[in-house]
Amino acid sequence: MSCILEIKLTTSDIVAIVAFLIAGLSALYTRWSWYEAKKANHISLLGHKKEIYDAFYDLKMYMNLKHEFAEQSEVSKFYYHSKSANIYLPFSLAADINKYFDACFWIANNYTRYGSLTSECHKENKQHLETEKELGPKIEQKLIKMLQEVQA
Repeated sequence: MSCILEIKLTTSDIVAIVAFLIAGLSALYTRWSWYEAKKANHISLLGHKKEIYDAFYDLKMYMNLKHEFAEQSEVSKFYYHSKSANIYLPFSLAADINKYFDACFWIANNYTRYGSLTSECHKENKQHLETEKELGPKIEQKLIKMLQEVQA
């Protein structure tokens, strides 16, 4: 039986074919590495967002517990997390978190300044208490929704 197509490969042809196969494997490995790096980046961002959520939840629970008797030392623990929100979260959510922190900070500041809960302190805190009460559940829902979307 005779062969219809006869292929004669020289050494350079074999080297070229091997180089082509190696380049193809390299491209597949590069694509796999890119995908894994993207997954690692998402996990890292999720970790930062979770830290912000945890700190926000701690502040929210503290404000629910202490209300107008909040202390600056406890409220100020959320300061760096409120600044990190500007980096890791969407602009509107970060703005709400900053407003919430400012309201909580002024409530604690007024309590510290007056030394006790006076009628003057209560008047100054009224606007901040409304902001805290309005934004707390809204921010919590947005953060939970965002964390669940990332995990899906």
